[in-house]
Amino acid sequence: MRSTLRFELLIFVSVFLLSTSTMVYADRGMIPINPEVSVYEPGQKAIVAWNGQEEILILSTDVTSSMETLVLELLPLPSGPKVEPASFQSFEEIQWLIWEEGMNRFKYSTWGEARSGSVEIIFHEKIGAHNITVVKATSAVELVDWIQNFLQTNNLNETVSLGDFEPIVKDYMGRGFRYYVLDLISVTANEKSVDPILYRFNSNFLYYPLAITSPVLGETEITLFLLTEGKVNKDYHPMQRAYYWILGESPKPIEFVLSKGDLCKIDLRIGELFEDGAWLTVLKYDGKLSSLKRDLMITEEAINSDEPVNINVILPPTLIALSILLGAACTLAGVVCTLLITRSKKQAAKTD
Repeated sequence: MRSTLRFELLIFVSVFLLSTSTMVYADRGMIPINPEVSVYEPGQKAIVAWNGQEEILILSTDVTSSMETLVLELLPLPSGPKVEPASFQSFEEIQWLIWEEGMNRFKYSTWGEARSGSVEIIFHEKIGAHNITVVKATSAVELVDWIQNFLQTNNLNETVSLGDFEPIVKDYMGRGFRYYVLDLISVTANEKSVDPILYRFNSNFLYYPLAITSPVLGETEITLFLLTEGKVNKDYHPMQRAYYWILGESPKPIEFVLSKGDLCKIDLRIGELFEDGAWLTVLKYDGKLSSLKRDLMITEEAINSDEPVNINVILPPTLIALSILLGAACTLAGVVCTLLITRSKKQAAKTD
């Protein structure tokens, strides 16, 4: 039932935004609300859930090429991850929650370790279209040599050269990054979303790698859905907060509290990270990959912990009215019972 309703609602809102971008139907109270993000647009999409000690990163990337080829993706991480399959439904659930929050806001008017030696393989598994290997390395040269052997093992004889990537990898090594995820996927001329993969690792800061892609030519769109115990209340260059755009009003940042139930709907493993709820904040980037010179790294001190996670329950007016009537009825019943008891005592006294 809900999936049908969600599909119809998304279609309605999309059509409505396209057809009424400059008008308001005041008699029906409909005003265009446009969240500045869509999980269906091409680009990089990630859910980054961090509770101060542990992070879950669900990553989905849209890829395309002028001809069919194999692409090796490299993901540096601050600690050794657990790698598990994920579902694109997690992104759809977040998209739904963003639309739902936008409509509710308008309806209710509320904004309620280093190790020497050679490269060490710590994980290898095929997950859907992915051929994932997690390695631990201490030098860029050793990592490249390992990648060359890796490709030959997979019947690929291309010679790998880090080229422009070498200073980037050396920078990650210098910053203490020892774990690297290598994902070998097939890319065709038709753009497609690769099945999401979940990485779960320890980290004392919220982290999303950006600089690793800077040597790549072209432009991209990146959308990050951050889930944190405190509120992320500013932009982190080059990422910027995404907004709701409402006709006739100033833009409002997409940031609100999700209950533990909402987090479990996105992914049960995310729900395990937080005892209560979490703040959802959306960050966006639209531009050249060469401009991504720094990673997204947010410390616990930088997150506003002065705003606790409070789950506000908004009751429909009919339920409020019914509660009042029930309360009044209970009070009246209590008064009647008191009168009856008093009368019975008086009659008993007269009889005696």
